[in-house]
Amino acid sequence: MTELTARELLIMLYETALDAVDGRYLVNQWCHAGSNKKSFTHCVAIGKASAAMLQGALDNFPALKKSLLICPPSKITRQFKKNKSITSIASSHPVPDESSIEAGQALISFLAGIDESDEILFLISGGSSSLVEIPVDNISLDQLQQINRYLLASGKDIHQINAWRQRFSKIKGGGLLNYIKSTALTQLLLSDVKGDSAEIIGSGLLVEATSQAQPDEYLSGFIAQTNQDDDAQSVKSGSSIHVDTFIIGNNKLAMQAAYEAAKTEGLASFIYDEFIEGDACQAAERLYKLLKDAEPGIHVLGGETTVKLPESPGIGGRNQTLALAFARLIADDPDLHLLAAGTDGVDGNSSCAGAVVSKYTSIKAGKMGFDINAEIEKANAGLLLMATDDLVNGDNSNTNVMDIIIVYRTQ
Repeated sequence: MTELTARELLIMLYETALDAVDGRYLVNQWCHAGSNKKSFTHCVAIGKASAAMLQGALDNFPALKKSLLICPPSKITRQFKKNKSITSIASSHPVPDESSIEAGQALISFLAGIDESDEILFLISGGSSSLVEIPVDNISLDQLQQINRYLLASGKDIHQINAWRQRFSKIKGGGLLNYIKSTALTQLLLSDVKGDSAEIIGSGLLVEATSQAQPDEYLSGFIAQTNQDDDAQSVKSGSSIHVDTFIIGNNKLAMQAAYEAAKTEGLASFIYDEFIEGDACQAAERLYKLLKDAEPGIHVLGGETTVKLPESPGIGGRNQTLALAFARLIADDPDLHLLAAGTDGVDGNSSCAGAVVSKYTSIKAGKMGFDINAEIEKANAGLLLMATDDLVNGDNSNTNVMDIIIVYRTQ
């Protein structure tokens, strides 16, 4: 199979994985499984996949009186804008800004108007941590942005990032429960975290935090301003409200779909339990060691790596960095092709989901005068991969379940 066909195959498998964890589809699946016996009157949808999830709720709960949608601007369709029962708020990601605070205030106001007897459906997906916020006292928006930029550049994993975000929020770590009168709450979660922990997804708006944020000298300075104990976990909700929680989609579901699709194509297919995490370049090395002598066929993995950013990062993200680091390892191997892409359709500060690489990536980069090592050091993998025409578009994503890695060994 030629390199171009290998690329097409990998992208097809990636898109199949996205379809399997589409927000609208998963909410419909949950409802059709007989879980929709409740009479929801209100819906709150927050996150990168919230627009699709809300559409799934509208498909099944026509009696919804009012809904609140908080999501990235590109996800608010004309249909939502025209629907008078839906309040749509475009907000900021990955760093909160004024719109995030406005979204937080709108959320509190929306919940204040819901009676104790009303049933609320919450639809939460990754990205919620930045999209909606009410900071704790004595933390300004500018400081909140400093904290988030530091966390995103630190190389910490999402569990630690969100554990720290909870420390500076009135609504994360279960804090939102303080603003809810209704005692009939259901949340459907689309998991973008390892282990599918409800307290980490979206920073746990309805789940009291139990995770301990690891000590960090820089962040401790901000904690001192909030009058919290330095070893506190989060703002405690003090609420005894029971929340019915359902994880309706995760990374494993996406992986399984790609695996099954490869089998349908008549290819040997292998799926791995190993979660790919840690530094993106080191992860690429582990992947190469794992797969350099693997059997021919499709090899499917999932996870979420990290990149510690330099002071002035270039263009790219963790998936593009991993892919480029893998490309330099297979410069002499014509039989390995790798796709690494975010299921949310966005990778770092780029407009793409990730990349597909092969030995030809290094060849093309060399002919163009690129130094792969230098571009990785500058966190500029995206610029190189754009030049070699190896990027993967993620415009059609309506989900967010971390990253998927698909490796094709042709022989």
